[in-house]
Amino acid sequence: MTEKDLLGEVRDGESKTLELKESLPSQAERWVKTVVAFSNSAGGKLVVGVRDDGEVVGVTNARSVADSIANSIDDLIEPQVAPRIRVEELDGRDAVVIEVQPGTATPYHLRGRDLEQGTYVRVGATTRPAGETALRELALRGASQSYDEQPCLDAAFDEETAQGLCGEMNRRRRDADRGGEVTLRNLENWGLVKRVDGERVPTRALLLLTSNPYRFARIQCGQFKGTTRTVFLDRREYAGPLYEQVDAAEDFVLRNIRLGARIEGLYREDYYELPPEAIREAIVNAVVHRDLQANSCVQVALYDDRLEVTSPGPLFGGITIEQALDGAAALCNPKVAEAFMQMDMFESWGTGLRRIRDACAAAGLPEPEFREIGSMFRVNIFRPRLEIPEAERPSVAHEDASISHGRPVPVPPGVFSQLSDNEKAAVRIAAEVGRVNTAMLFERAGIPKRSATRLLRGLSERGVLTWHGTSKTDPSQYYDFGGRS
Repeated sequence: MTEKDLLGEVRDGESKTLELKESLPSQAERWVKTVVAFSNSAGGKLVVGVRDDGEVVGVTNARSVADSIANSIDDLIEPQVAPRIRVEELDGRDAVVIEVQPGTATPYHLRGRDLEQGTYVRVGATTRPAGETALRELALRGASQSYDEQPCLDAAFDEETAQGLCGEMNRRRRDADRGGEVTLRNLENWGLVKRVDGERVPTRALLLLTSNPYRFARIQCGQFKGTTRTVFLDRREYAGPLYEQVDAAEDFVLRNIRLGARIEGLYREDYYELPPEAIREAIVNAVVHRDLQANSCVQVALYDDRLEVTSPGPLFGGITIEQALDGAAALCNPKVAEAFMQMDMFESWGTGLRRIRDACAAAGLPEPEFREIGSMFRVNIFRPRLEIPEAERPSVAHEDASISHGRPVPVPPGVFSQLSDNEKAAVRIAAEVGRVNTAMLFERAGIPKRSATRLLRGLSERGVLTWHGTSKTDPSQYYDFGGRS
């Protein structure tokens, strides 16, 4: 990474993989916990000598500070981590960069502390104690195991039910010649059935694909009036085998979106406003990659302007959204994934997000949105705008400028194109909702509140947004376009 690249990353602000420190606290545990969190999550960089707003102030005696950092990390973290620590010149000043790779011996924690008190993870741009669910997941990951492959010793193996799953796999396969018909031996080879003392025992994956006794392993579907979760128009909750839930959730969406028609040559062709392949991919990915230990369901929400698919748990295995779009793959539930692959519902090449994006592009839709929101992962697929007769259209300045989920943003295109990604997110939220504040930026875009406050003030100073409030500490303050539309 060049100095220019690092400066650009720093000026974009703190993120899941970046933490900025003007100087290190005297109590080493206060910053070492961020190294722990990076090791347990997607990795990242801790840059010392840079303020929260991206201004480089530098570090005195940087090489001595780097040596001290290495000693503190070695003394305070277990299992041992080996970050790359280097001195970089930024804007003519020395900064210390601690670059941490995602670890394989999770959970990493502060030495001398109980796991519950000394283990940290990265959530958005913040370092937080790992909760009970995250600790269980980290322990399984460190042991190269998954939740869905664990044998259920208190559940009896039902051969008839297992044979029924084999039949379902055979029925759903598009290529009937690949490897012959699925049998109980295949279920054992794929890890869906285990042998304990010579007897067959079901795994959690087998139960999820058959009787599914798990309360939160469900899909909740809702259609809402408008663009918020205020008024339900329709709602359903689907239980039972996971593959049946996927089918039902997809059908729910297709029932509630618009169906159009076009003439291709001599024939009429019906088509949905959203590509079915993108809808199904989003739902399948949510089920396969979800955190099964979380006490929440996969949610499929349809609004006037978008389809929103939310999966419990962040991206698995220390992968960032950018890496996932580049094809990186890590399976949270590999046994469920294997079953879905055998049913031709899923493929393991890490192309899921790209397939959603490509399907939307082929349909002429806005680019979908992929977001980590706290301990959830969300996909937004945006619906096309309804055509409004010319006489009924409101007069909007720069109507062909940047669009926010189907709504014009009243900012000149030349100005909008010069904004950072976080600033564009703030402007788009203001266009969608009518206003924006720090809490909304944190909830919708994962921008830390301190960074959001500085970002919004900067947009106000540049005349992009207008501030409303009685003081800078007014909790009800917000920003909008000052009457522009």
